[in-house]
Amino acid sequence: MKTETRQHIQSLVVDRGPIGPSDIARALRISNQMVHRHLKSLLAAGTIRKLGTPPKVLYRAVDPSQANVLPKLNQECIDYINANYLFVKADGQILAGLEGFQQWAIKTDQHRHFQSLAEEYVKVHSRHDEMYRNNLGLIDATFKIEDTFSESSLDYLFYQDFYSIPKFGKTKMGQMVFLGKSGQNLAYIAKLADISSAYVKQIIETFNIDGIIFTPHSIPRKISFLNEYKRFLGLTTPCSTLTKVFADNIPIAQKSLAKLSDRIENAQNTIFVKDENRPFKRILVIDDAVGSGATLNTIAAKLKDICKTEFVCGYCLAGSLKGFEVISEV
Repeated sequence: MKTETRQHIQSLVVDRGPIGPSDIARALRISNQMVHRHLKSLLAAGTIRKLGTPPKVLYRAVDPSQANVLPKLNQECIDYINANYLFVKADGQILAGLEGFQQWAIKTDQHRHFQSLAEEYVKVHSRHDEMYRNNLGLIDATFKIEDTFSESSLDYLFYQDFYSIPKFGKTKMGQMVFLGKSGQNLAYIAKLADISSAYVKQIIETFNIDGIIFTPHSIPRKISFLNEYKRFLGLTTPCSTLTKVFADNIPIAQKSLAKLSDRIENAQNTIFVKDENRPFKRILVIDDAVGSGATLNTIAAKLKDICKTEFVCGYCLAGSLKGFEVISEV
């Protein structure tokens, strides 16, 4: 009886999905509790997908061509992908770990060579960690500023992670920044703060930071990513601010500028330091994502010139790998 009811629910989801639990219960004349028990089993079997969050939850059927991708991977590879991969589908569905990697492989038409693709991902991802992570557990991207600008004002630049890596696209951290900022998702901003809190505090202690600045956003949003991130971090080190003012009150986002020279001009002519920053001698400047690094480098230059700051360290959750690489999604 249970199997028969489950088959009826599966057929209903296929025929009428996306569909909610209450509609299923009414259509089959069974209780909501029974519907949820069977939905849980169908989700575990991978034949349906859950959309949304309570109270608005719908279920739809999984395309059989996508459900039958069975990777032949060793447990070490599976564990690595589960720990480091996150995929966001075009419809907003978030898939973590191996399931997300499978769907990305299907979307990019690489699933026929899934095993070698997964092994390559582990190799590329782990190699980037080995090459760039320092003894603080952070990516030391100071070289990027020195290579990109003729005059480097930042003493250090650290990333929590790269925004993306070659061939495989956005990292897990990059996806989370995208979901938190562009997706306006408070839950992911809180997760990012939880992941990075210990590292930020380690920077503060290691470099004797006495003041923190969060870079100002160009475009107003309902949820201000860095304001919420700051709140979730709950730092005790004094925090200060910068002023961002646009000519004719027309905000131009850094992400919309394709030329490095335009990004430098944007940062130089719109960001202004305040007198309240003068007492701080060793400042940590925090940003969500770094593309060219123009904003952080300009802020550092102004702090050192106007406020006589002695040391400026930059930190971001996700940054570009090398050269002048534009992050235009967040």
